[in-house]
Amino acid sequence: MLSETATTMSIEQTLKNYGLTDEEAALYLAGLKIGEAPLARIAKLAGIKRPTAYSIAKSLEVKGLMGNFKMRSGLRFVASPPSTFAKQLERKQEEMEKILPELSALSGKLLSKPKITLYEGEEGYFTILEDSLETKNDVIRAIGSLGKVYEVVTEEYDHNHYIPTRVKNNTIYRALHFEWESAKIFTPEKNRKEFREQKFLPEKYSQPTYTMIYRNIVSIFTSKKEMIAIRIESDEIAQAEKQKFDLLWDLIK
Repeated sequence: MLSETATTMSIEQTLKNYGLTDEEAALYLAGLKIGEAPLARIAKLAGIKRPTAYSIAKSLEVKGLMGNFKMRSGLRFVASPPSTFAKQLERKQEEMEKILPELSALSGKLLSKPKITLYEGEEGYFTILEDSLETKNDVIRAIGSLGKVYEVVTEEYDHNHYIPTRVKNNTIYRALHFEWESAKIFTPEKNRKEFREQKFLPEKYSQPTYTMIYRNIVSIFTSKKEMIAIRIESDEIAQAEKQKFDLLWDLIK
């Protein structure tokens, strides 16, 4: 089990991913622990100097994550409930969905030429995988090392999120993997239930990369050692890679 320190560090990192600075995250967490209190007391727990704490508290107020009220004994500050994050994210998602058609229209004007995007770090892996889940009533082709990509995205993400979402989208996963990596994970029974078709590449062609082909996109993932993902959006390249994949698929018994 994670220690309390490790858990706190994980929470702080998530808050920073949400958009808070180190000091904002520290002051907000201190406010949650103490409850309503003078800012000096909250700042002391957070390890933040008192003069700085006021500007940080003001920033949190603007973000809807902290408020204050007057009492006879002085000004009291209180952190907003954690549910505030979920409500804000929900509101942002609704706002983004309203403008997605316009953004897509703007993007569509640039699709006449191949579009190549390079991602460094694990976040890029998840960005591309989530993009592939936009594929519906179709086929996602995958070739390469399942084990190497699992070193970054984990089996839990695949089994608990990716596979259920793909199945919901009625999309088939057609894969050329290596037997020692995937045979025990993807059994024939699971393959039937999870819309998966699988054949095995010869062991002598073992490789550390993993490639997905879907819609008009080809995405290539390196192993955790290099941690790079490349997304190529091109009608011609995607069609050529689909044909290469299908040739291998037909040749492998």
